[in-house]
Amino acid sequence: MLVIVSCSGAAKEGVKENTIEKVKIGALINRGDKITALYYMTLEAEDGDKTKKKVEFIIDKLIVEELKLDEAKIRTMCDGALSHANWNANFKLTYKHGESPMLSYDKIEHKITAFMTGTADNAYGVADNVNTIIPFDKNGNMILDKDGLPDIL
Repeated sequence: MLVIVSCSGAAKEGVKENTIEKVKIGALINRGDKITALYYMTLEAEDGDKTKKKVEFIIDKLIVEELKLDEAKIRTMCDGALSHANWNANFKLTYKHGESPMLSYDKIEHKITAFMTGTADNAYGVADNVNTIIPFDKNGNMILDKDGLPDIL
């Protein structure tokens, strides 16, 4: 017996409603359900060469449900993480934002951490991975070092 299954274009479009192409920039989106919440926020970022791109953050549900940080505060943290993502790049003008940055909450340390990835050229012109960890307090404020600079790893 031969079975052929096909989907129309309209059905495929409906599936994309919550994807990075369709979501409102800066909106906190829950792609899960009431039991298993999966939070995301898409923002526009600028690579070192001034190219604009959409970057989608994965947001730990504890930040939304336990800390009860609102959409505006989460957007501010994501914006801060994007603007400091190239901190560890030696040649910042070659930096390109990576896929799926994340905001995570550590209940023991009482800190929110932004995990950023990207690439930037090294001294030989070869693209290297750049990882940046940006800490925030549980209220969403970036943690600064003794000199008043972001305490970035």
